[in-house]
Amino acid sequence: MTSGPDMTNGATRPTLRRGMLREAARASDSYGLLLLLVVIDYIVLSVGWTTGVPTILSTGLIGVTALLAFHTSHARGNFLKVAQVAVVIAVVASIVATVVGGDRAKGAVFIICARLILTSPIVVLSRIVRHRQVTAETLLGAVCVYILIGLVFSYADYAVQLVGGGSFFAQSGTYGAPDFVYYSFITMTTVGYGDLTPAVGFPRTMATLEALTGQIFLVVLVARLVSMYKPKPPGARLRALGGPSAGESDDDGRSTAASGHGDFTSGS
Repeated sequence: MTSGPDMTNGATRPTLRRGMLREAARASDSYGLLLLLVVIDYIVLSVGWTTGVPTILSTGLIGVTALLAFHTSHARGNFLKVAQVAVVIAVVASIVATVVGGDRAKGAVFIICARLILTSPIVVLSRIVRHRQVTAETLLGAVCVYILIGLVFSYADYAVQLVGGGSFFAQSGTYGAPDFVYYSFITMTTVGYGDLTPAVGFPRTMATLEALTGQIFLVVLVARLVSMYKPKPPGARLRALGGPSAGESDDDGRSTAASGHGDFTSGS
């Protein structure tokens, strides 16, 4: 019967997709999946989902993002163990802050989250600069780093206000997490609308540091990566996920276990 193959294909297609998603999560250099989590972190912070019980869930989401960044960037050994312990500490702190309440308890959670997020762009950056060939995954990793930098300052700036007790901004008013994520990214991109400006002292130092970090990252690294970008053949990523096992050769004749390593500058 001719319907047999079609039914088989239809039944196995969802299974293949689920299998591909699992393999993508387990594989190295899965920066597309990491970018998805980073964007979700950004949205959660932008809508102010950081009060009460949602604080625990948002902190857990930050922890999952950090662990995926470590896993897909091949951070192993003590580095991964420290990250796992930090995630547990962050979640426990968020539970305590939810029970105890108060701005300072919440500020402590944001400080821990900021430090946890800070490790993610470091491990991702250390991985992508060792890519032998600059591919789409390399560029996605660079985008992840850029957004993570903005999130680090969002959490850190808000923590400064919560712990310090005074307003972070020169403008009077009450400001929450959505205001800080907005302010962080317009500062990093040097748009500077002027509706929110840092107060005198440490807030101005934070603003200057973020603007310099964002611009140096774009000018020095991202521009270099884009100029060296060489797209892979169509379907190469999917074949790598479901094709050769570790130690076998990929389409370029390199070992799949080492295809993501090497200094990306060597390709120039």
